[in-house]
Amino acid sequence: MKPVKQFRVAATLLSLVTFVTAIMSAFPPRVHADEGMFLPDAINSLPLEKLKKRGMKLKPKDLYDPNGVSIKDAVVIVGGGTGEFLSPDGLLLTNHHVAFDALVAASNATRNLGETGFAAMSREQELPAEGYTVSITQDLKDVTSEVLAGVKDGMSPSDRTRAIQTKIRAMEADGSNEAESVRARVQALNDGMWYYKFTYVILRDVRVVYAPPKNIGFYGGDDDNFEWPRHCGDFAFMRAYVGPDGKPAEFSTKNVPYKPKKFLPISLGGVKEGDLALVLGYPGTTRRYRESYSVAYNQDVNLPFQVELYSAQIEQLVNAGRRDPALAVTLQSTLADLNNTMKNFAGSVLAMRRENIVDKKRAAEAEFTKWVNSDPTRKAKYGDALPSLEKAYADLSQTALHDLLVGQIFGASDLLGMAYFAQQVAENKEKAEGERNPGLGSAAVERARGQITNTLSNRTPALEREFLSFILRKADELPANQKISVIEKRFGKLQGEARRRAEEDFARDVVESKRFSTAESLSGLFDLSLAQLREIREPLVEFANELGAVEQQAQVRTQRFNSTVQRWRPLLTEGMSAMRGTKPYPDANRTLRFSYGDVRGYVPREAISYTPFTTLGGVLEKDTGREPFNAPDKLKQLYRGKDFGAYALAGGRDVPVDFLSTADIIGGNSGSPVLNGNGEQVGIVFDGNYEGLGNDFFYNPDRNRTISVDIRYVLFVTEKFGGAGWILKELEIRNAGKSK
Repeated sequence: MKPVKQFRVAATLLSLVTFVTAIMSAFPPRVHADEGMFLPDAINSLPLEKLKKRGMKLKPKDLYDPNGVSIKDAVVIVGGGTGEFLSPDGLLLTNHHVAFDALVAASNATRNLGETGFAAMSREQELPAEGYTVSITQDLKDVTSEVLAGVKDGMSPSDRTRAIQTKIRAMEADGSNEAESVRARVQALNDGMWYYKFTYVILRDVRVVYAPPKNIGFYGGDDDNFEWPRHCGDFAFMRAYVGPDGKPAEFSTKNVPYKPKKFLPISLGGVKEGDLALVLGYPGTTRRYRESYSVAYNQDVNLPFQVELYSAQIEQLVNAGRRDPALAVTLQSTLADLNNTMKNFAGSVLAMRRENIVDKKRAAEAEFTKWVNSDPTRKAKYGDALPSLEKAYADLSQTALHDLLVGQIFGASDLLGMAYFAQQVAENKEKAEGERNPGLGSAAVERARGQITNTLSNRTPALEREFLSFILRKADELPANQKISVIEKRFGKLQGEARRRAEEDFARDVVESKRFSTAESLSGLFDLSLAQLREIREPLVEFANELGAVEQQAQVRTQRFNSTVQRWRPLLTEGMSAMRGTKPYPDANRTLRFSYGDVRGYVPREAISYTPFTTLGGVLEKDTGREPFNAPDKLKQLYRGKDFGAYALAGGRDVPVDFLSTADIIGGNSGSPVLNGNGEQVGIVFDGNYEGLGNDFFYNPDRNRTISVDIRYVLFVTEKFGGAGWILKELEIRNAGKSK
């Protein structure tokens, strides 16, 4: 399960991600046995006596102590996933796929670290991880009352949203200290039912220490992704550095390893079926609390749209890589992310339909409506919630495909995106000073100028042209009432091949603009007024100007939708909880969470039963000698020679590789530690199973499973295969005698 993250080839999906996140909604389910990703301050409220009976020896304060050091201090955000400190010298463990971008960034046509992996034989050889940071949660606090202090009865949805956002910005500014790399974030939980302030310290010098080759770290490739049985060694060691004064600093050879407050011990005692599995990490997004209108929208409109978009990009990138081997090296991380996301979304649609989630939500809504209408007080408080949300989605559906597609166009080309940014800057300058968006001010412009040269050097115009042409073709397929006006103005009178040729020619003119192909010419756009931009007769700028107005109209609709649902969703969640007599756990939102379960297999379908463990012998069973099942020769030699070191199963017959548990996780948990009841790390999360997809929308206790690498395989590969045993000397390793 790859972490949720942004990427750029030519077409980014930033605007899609922003829109998609905005339309997800809430409905509290009944909590199943191991369901839930809990905030650390809720650990005390969990069924601790039951957890003790299942093997938990830790006290709540061992996991989270607001006034002292605890395991929460060892678990961090790294890149797009989670990591955990394993030594007093800033060594951390995460997934191979989390560290993969760093390997690709340091690669070229003759040195493909994404394929070969990387091993530093000393700290001096550790590889700078370009663009990576480590974020450490310092504290978290419920600030709901503060955030909502400015909300008054009778406020319109837009005024209510504005008051909340103003308060949040002030609290974040007050709690942040950029000079000390301290950042405060106030985040809504369950669409505004609660608000929490999280304070982080950001470390900006991160380096790769050891990563296995791709045919261990991503063994089985996309064929095995989300599938069980898995035989993947998806792990990598990294290290965080700070300045000589101990404060966060940019990369420097003078920097020293970070000294974490807490690091995790490792147990070689292994896991067996039924063992308790505790997970701490930073899950990305769940949408467990949503009304039927949202489920139907995502199932039938939004997710299928994304799957089609990702499929087109994958095809374009694969073809481009075949034409250009050097480009294929650069694109390998992006392709992995696209394939992962597409399979996730497609599987989620199937899961929602298979489990009939829409009808189940409708039945719950009917029950809720009956409960509300049976009491005048309840009706006065909750009666407008569902009808208001129903109307919001009815309005959304009128322009949904139009707005989703418009949201992609500026991401189709870097040049087009910069031209649009110039237009936004110009419009912002013409507003009254008190109404200007600071995100479009002089500081933002200077940052944009500083990125132009790098953006131009990393462009792939051929891919930009293909993707923009694809978007224009999709615009032609929109329903008559959702056509994009500025595109129809250009191509509406053409049909068939004539329109396709005109679209391709236009895409080429935009993407290969001669007038705006240098950093100097692009930077100059930011100095122009809106009137001056409109006077430029050039396809790139003209299209950006025209489409900008359409995009702004779509944004107004999205903001109106957001304000409406943010007004009514918390009230609906509150009402549903009151009816059921339950307190909903908060949806995941990329903040620190705790979940738990046990080691357990499952039945994926009739007459098939999966056990929860795989071994190195299974790696060789799958080996075909061809990617993605091309096990390294040295790994096969180690197996045949039974050279397993301290990492073998009882009797020395094999080495454990992966295992299943029922712990509740989602994308973003990639790299999370799996702890036993003593707080010792026994595994590292890296995937979920296909039958459990859709788990961002609903939880299925019979099928949802977390897939983790056994920590013994991590150490076996590092020492016996990778020859990087020096790393293990930093670790606190326990129960070594119990491994064999």
